[in-house]
Amino acid sequence: MKIGLINNRRSQRNKRGLGDILGVLDTSPGSVHAELGQMSDLAEILRDFAAREVGVVAVNGGDGTIQATLTELFLARPFEENPVLALLPGGMTNMIAQDVGCRGGRAKALARLIAACAAGDLRRRIVEREVMRLQFTDQGPPIFGMFFGAAAIYRAILLCRRVMEPTRLGSTVSVAATLATLLARRAFRRAGDDPILRGDEMTAQFDDGRRESGSRLLVLVTTLDRLVLNSRPFWGTEPGGLRYTAIAHPAAGLVRAAYPVLFGTGDRRFPSADYVSRNANAISIEMTCPFTVDGELCEPVPGVPISLAAGQRARFLPC
Repeated sequence: MKIGLINNRRSQRNKRGLGDILGVLDTSPGSVHAELGQMSDLAEILRDFAAREVGVVAVNGGDGTIQATLTELFLARPFEENPVLALLPGGMTNMIAQDVGCRGGRAKALARLIAACAAGDLRRRIVEREVMRLQFTDQGPPIFGMFFGAAAIYRAILLCRRVMEPTRLGSTVSVAATLATLLARRAFRRAGDDPILRGDEMTAQFDDGRRESGSRLLVLVTTLDRLVLNSRPFWGTEPGGLRYTAIAHPAAGLVRAAYPVLFGTGDRRFPSADYVSRNANAISIEMTCPFTVDGELCEPVPGVPISLAAGQRARFLPC
């Protein structure tokens, strides 16, 4: 199966150079390669890959690059059948790649991918995930991604980028340090005193008709199986392609509940009903606070609910 590699030079890890990756690609003369200067170039790149009958699109970039690629694939449909995606962790956090992408160094992962494609050993390796369709404007097309987060999640990302990224710590260390900092702040401050761990008013409506309103410390919706730090902060049992988790503000026993929220298994027990997780196929959220989609920072449009829906699936090739 022919490989098409997209390199986003602006992604965090790729700023250090791409020589080793391009060197590996030279060992696969049937593969094609494209440099991504700006996201608007994706349409032409993917059309060219489709014309060249590429079957595996390798994306060397961060979560934002992957989101843009998914959006182009599902909106423009340049391929008769969407290709398999192989994700190289070229960004800062690389949450999507950690779940369904290639592990370890990018050059070694690309070498493994080339070997697997040459051997035809793909079918048993491919995994599928739901892809989330997100509409938050009353004009323009939707976007497609795999993680939505609001309230404290958005503000924690800003903190991590402002404080941790300049230290050039690895993504795992940066995320762990940010989480530890926030929990320590919460332990020694009153709930209403922290500018990051404050509440935001919002209303969520689900496809079963249930409607929930109130102040929320955080809300996340994802189609991934694991998030940063290999966490699984969702425990809903209902059918549905979207995993939704919300924590009320103020939340009783937040520091004590942090571990079961992130890493609990089975029947998770919490100190109060402030911790909610459920599954759905469609969710509408009314709110005025900013949010993130796969690491990209967004602002809501006043009066326009944020609509999230499952129903599309993508194929990924971990390597």
